[in-house]
Formats: sequence, C-alpha cells, structure tokens
Amino acid sequence: MLRGIYTAASGMLAQALKTDVLANNLANVDTPGYRRETTIVEAFPTQLLMREEKRQYTPIGTLGTGVLAVGVHNSFLPGRIYTTGNPLDVALAGHGFFAIDTPGQRSYTRDGSFTINAGGWLVTQDGFRVLGENGPIYIGDAKGILIDSEGVVTVDGEVRDRLLIVEFLDRGGLVKQGGNRYTATPDAGMPFRYRSTVIQGSLEMANVNTVREMVNLIEVQRAYESSQKVIQAFDETLGKLINVIGT
Repeated sequence: MLRGIYTAASGMLAQALKTDVLANNLANVDTPGYRRETTIVEAFPTQLLMREEKRQYTPIGTLGTGVLAVGVHNSFLPGRIYTTGNPLDVALAGHGFFAIDTPGQRSYTRDGSFTINAGGWLVTQDGFRVLGENGPIYIGDAKGILIDSEGVVTVDGEVRDRLLIVEFLDRGGLVKQGGNRYTATPDAGMPFRYRSTVIQGSLEMANVNTVREMVNLIEVQRAYESSQKVIQAFDETLGKLINVIGT
C-alpha cells in the first residue's frame, strides 16, 4: 500500500514540474527569441507480477513504480517573424544563433532586439556586446545603420563588420543560461559559422502556441489531481486499517 503512495507521489512531483515549465512558456509568449520548453519524464522500472498456484508461477502482468522528471527539453522550431521597423532589430530566418559576449564565456541567442549602449557598442537588451566576425561591433553615434540579409553591418555607408551567426551539430547540448540566452556544452560540439538570412527591422517571437500550452496545462492539472486522489484513497484505507488493528 505504501508503494502505491510513493508511485502516486512521484506522479505529482512530475506534474508539478510540468506545470512550472508550461507556466514559464506562457509567461514568455511575447519574449523575442524565446524557445518553448517541454519536460522529459521517464518511468521507473516496472515489476513483473506472478500468480502462485500449487508451486506453479504464471505471469499476470506488470506493475508500474512511478515516474521521474529528468530534465527539460528546448524546442528550436522557428517562431513568428514580427515587423518592428526598428533598424536595430534583426531576426534570423532559418537556423543559427547570434553570438553574445557575456562574462567569462560566449552566449548564444535568437533574440535580435539590439540597442546601442553609452559607449557606442551594439548590445543586447541586457547590456552584453553583440559579436561580429571580428569581435564586438562598434556603432558610435551613427545616424544610418543598415544590416543586410547576410548580416553585414554598414554604418553611415561604412562597413563595420558582419554579425557572427553560428550553429551547432547538436542543439540539444545547449543549456539555457537565463532569459533567452544559451551556453554551449561539449555535447553541442564546436560552434561553426552559419549563413542564415538576416531580416532587419524584424524580430523572431517565441515559438509558443498559447492555445496548445493552455490545453497542456489543463491536462497536467487533471493528472496531478488524479494522483492526489489516489494518495487520499490510500491514506483513508491506511487509517481504517490502523483503527481496525488497534481495536
């Protein structure tokens, strides 16, 4: 009986994590470059049930022993391209990531909502410098900024650099650093330059479907409630058993 409580409790824990992930997806539906997350759940080993009759054993089925949420998977399907008209907003049509200079390491993002800091450098909304193929990109106090489809940055008619756009052999090896930035683990492989189509004056929005996420959230909540009712049933049965034995 206690085994049943543990099994149901593991289901509640997994559904609780799913709820957090779905809520985070819905909270970032308007975040440029955000990638939808899904929870990876694995089942504990099942146990074989046998029936004993006159020292003869016959298999009658298997018994599940619970589940475990082992991680979160990032979906890198493309998001909707939204036109902003801002010359510092750029979107990637296709694969690839912008390279960002963050403290101690490089980061990668699909969020192209850039701006210019007080020093004249092209930076993200978090203040991290955007990297070109020759290093951080200096804009200065220029009035005319053009970023063509190949990522070449032209400032007042002068070519400054080309946006450093990279791709990985295994995007599953990318780890979310915070917000919509990622760091690369050895599993992702070495980043290599990738020729993606750059769209100036546009942003790629989150690849989150609000309706689908709401439906998934309802299903998760129902599964959580089902496991909760199982635990309550076991608890009531245990209570009755203790009372009967005690008397």
